[in-house]
Amino acid sequence: MLQGLFGNKSVERILLFLLVNEKTYAMQLHRLLNTPLTPLQKALEKLEKEGILTSSREGKIRYYTLNPSYPLLSELELLLKKAYSLLAPQEKKAYYSIRHIPSEHKRNQALLLATWKQLQAIEKVDFRFRSRGGEQGEGAGEVSVEYDGKGAIVFRESGVWKGAGDREFRFSNLFRWTLSRIDSLLTLEHLRYGVHNPVFLFHLIPTEENLFASVHAHQCGEDTYLGHLAAKSKALELTWRILGPRKNDVVTYLYT
Repeated sequence: MLQGLFGNKSVERILLFLLVNEKTYAMQLHRLLNTPLTPLQKALEKLEKEGILTSSREGKIRYYTLNPSYPLLSELELLLKKAYSLLAPQEKKAYYSIRHIPSEHKRNQALLLATWKQLQAIEKVDFRFRSRGGEQGEGAGEVSVEYDGKGAIVFRESGVWKGAGDREFRFSNLFRWTLSRIDSLLTLEHLRYGVHNPVFLFHLIPTEENLFASVHAHQCGEDTYLGHLAAKSKALELTWRILGPRKNDVVTYLYT
């Protein structure tokens, strides 16, 4: 899609991947995008030389990010978001670093049931919001777990949200989690319009290392939603990635 503009398919893939995931390294791109390593390495070096990317070492790995000082960064991100919005859902998902890796059904079921048990015991939520545009906020609240008698549980969340200028606002949310043992997945819906008019968010399937990843990139209007759920020993961490014409956001919920 952007190959004609950039003159290089590797450059297009690198920039789209960084739009979604914020940082990467050559071997990760090679593995996840099934692209030859040498062209990726050369493209990364070229993009850094031209000031579009910047890099830093973490241990033995050199990570690359979009350069916040690049003069045309805002225009570049608008172009990338437009190109990303035109991709098919499965193509969008291909650029997300959290990917489904086939594993044993028995292990998937064990993770699924253990996480379902954790969801039923949740009492609190802490969350953070961060936008590439510099906006950020955080909040905390209580969670009341209710059973609907149909293999689903509802989270009633209420608390305080702190935004720009440390202004505080009360918030309330209503989410529904549904377990499907047959399909080995969890479904997350928002109930802002009531229990009979749910807003679908994600189907989450087990992956390696106690992770669930969204099956597809979910489209809501002009915005694309991707997500993953990390099951930890004493907490569940749900991360949303939201991309759209006016959005480039990350929202993280920590449930305990």
